[in-house]
Amino acid sequence: MKQIIKLYHISALTILVVGCKDPSRTKTMDFGLFTLEVPYKWQQVKQNGMDSYVGAIAVDNTDTLYFDLGMYSNSLTEHNIEVITRQMMEESATDSSDYIIVKDMPILDFDLDADLYRKQNVSWDTIDSRRAKIVFPRISGKGTTGIYISNLWGDSSKVRFNLYGSNLKAQTEEDLLKAIKTLRFYKRNIDNEEN
Repeated sequence: MKQIIKLYHISALTILVVGCKDPSRTKTMDFGLFTLEVPYKWQQVKQNGMDSYVGAIAVDNTDTLYFDLGMYSNSLTEHNIEVITRQMMEESATDSSDYIIVKDMPILDFDLDADLYRKQNVSWDTIDSRRAKIVFPRISGKGTTGIYISNLWGDSSKVRFNLYGSNLKAQTEEDLLKAIKTLRFYKRNIDNEEN
């Protein structure tokens, strides 16, 4: 009887282990011109672009990633930050949504470090032998996480690439930054670009 119970426990444990989906499982998503290794549950979403190859990746019901491979891909550069004092805002009746408002400003503008107010960090890396700008939020969940490559097929290429998401959950940010390191590109004819 003990043997049967022991066998039952081993069988039940095996079913649980095999039946549960491993959250660390990954798959290779192939977009034709590039591939990347992503969490298993991410799904490709096809989109139509006018002058570039665009698409999306559905992560879950709240997070979506977008890519753009073409001549006009966004560089993911954060807009310049303008800092003004509260007094300046009140005197000019300016729309405050375009500015960072501080109580007092140093006498000389260059004493104020606008980088203190930026939403995202920028780092540079080499991904698939290409110089890549990696962006990620300073505060998780607030800002852009992604990659931008300015000359995808070499120095004379005008084809650019980005893959990014905005205001992502912390786990999605982490997964995207891991996936970015697995990007591999495959050159094909695009518009007037030559092989």
